[in-house]
Amino acid sequence: MTEDKGSSPACSAKVPAGSASPEEQMQRDNDQKIVVVCTTDRLGFGDDELGLKLMVNFLRTLREMGNDLWRLIFVNNGVKLTIDGSDVLADLQTYESAGLKILVCGTCLDHFKLLQSKQVGETTNMVDIVTAMQLADKVISM
Repeated sequence: MTEDKGSSPACSAKVPAGSASPEEQMQRDNDQKIVVVCTTDRLGFGDDELGLKLMVNFLRTLREMGNDLWRLIFVNNGVKLTIDGSDVLADLQTYESAGLKILVCGTCLDHFKLLQSKQVGETTNMVDIVTAMQLADKVISM
């Protein structure tokens, strides 16, 4: 499900103004702020093994979005992708190291008793999650 939030300008420049070439600055000005919300650790319904493979491939393919990918949010069963043993843990850590902000629902981690197992992202609350969605140009919910 994708929700387009209009054409507000993105403000995600990682390099101070003036230190980027005009071409780089123009590209940053054209970047969108896209949030991807993962509500489960599987993609689709039916075969759980296939669903996990699809989610792994989906998350690994997000790098193709480049600078447009602004936030990655994990809620409900999706928080299980951020813990020890996750098939995408190394990928998520790479995204985070590259500057992508990853938000992980603290209530969800607590519910599944996984607070101590989370290995990537910022443990956060619904206020931060809703605010990120509100500020985004586009929200993709999985």
